[in-house]
Amino acid sequence: MVVVIKWNMKKMVAMIVRILKSKFDCFIIIEGNRGLGKSTLALHLTRRVSRAFKREGSDKYKFHWDHSLIYTKKETKRFWHKWEEVGIGDEMINVTFNRDFYDPEQKDIVKMINMNRDHRNLFIACVPQFQTLDSQIKNLCKIRITVVRRGLAIIQTPNQTIYAKDKWDQVVNERIEREWMRKGITHPRYSRLTTFRGMLRFPKLRETSEEKYQRVKNKKRNLVAKEEMGINEDEEEAKKPINIMIKMLQNGEIKNSTMVDGFAFAQGVKPATFKKNLREKLKEMNVENKLSSYYWENKAKLKQTGTL
Repeated sequence: MVVVIKWNMKKMVAMIVRILKSKFDCFIIIEGNRGLGKSTLALHLTRRVSRAFKREGSDKYKFHWDHSLIYTKKETKRFWHKWEEVGIGDEMINVTFNRDFYDPEQKDIVKMINMNRDHRNLFIACVPQFQTLDSQIKNLCKIRITVVRRGLAIIQTPNQTIYAKDKWDQVVNERIEREWMRKGITHPRYSRLTTFRGMLRFPKLRETSEEKYQRVKNKKRNLVAKEEMGINEDEEEAKKPINIMIKMLQNGEIKNSTMVDGFAFAQGVKPATFKKNLREKLKEMNVENKLSSYYWENKAKLKQTGTL
């Protein structure tokens, strides 16, 4: 019978602190589907590590909502130049996606992680799937945590190999996982994975912490859009469904109410709600807010009767 090692937050934090005190960096990757709590777990770990050092009278590894949550490549490079800091790459897929390995900035980041491993930083990267990361990033990872459902994760570490290039044994573990899928197993025995080291349970964030996190995330995402993706906010505003429809109405491109309904359904919105929002938006613009007055079908009828 296989005994599954059960971890708690206290034990996990203690292990990270030991790694950092041994004058090594600690690069952790948390993966999992959207909404399962990757960022929640990352926040718990970084803040608790920060508090552990504070209890010992150390001012190292301070957590700061604005500085410790990292989204852009520029921020990531700046972080790895520092010493004894905590950081969360909250959407690290934007920084280390394996199809971007020719990107000069991504190369710089990989070099900095390699060169500055004695800087004793704690960095936690959150990604949807470990497999999609640059291979060099995967090899630099010390601990891989897979969130399988809310509040529950599995801990994996690389195998200590001499000749094998793949320390994560991806081929073997993929075969094991495919067997589970084929058999329709919904609660797999994760201990079969060759890199498995235990199970970890973690709590939800407090409401105040969740609010702070959401504020920073929204602000930093806008920074990514502007600095790295070249997205203009005015252009994005123009692409919103309600603004697209207003432009179409004003240009006389909408035949009748049915076309508006179809557009609303395509956006996953109830037609009645969409039309109400349209009227409110037109009213804000100080223009005619009666939708039927924009339909070219109505305009054509009025023209024929000579009332337009």
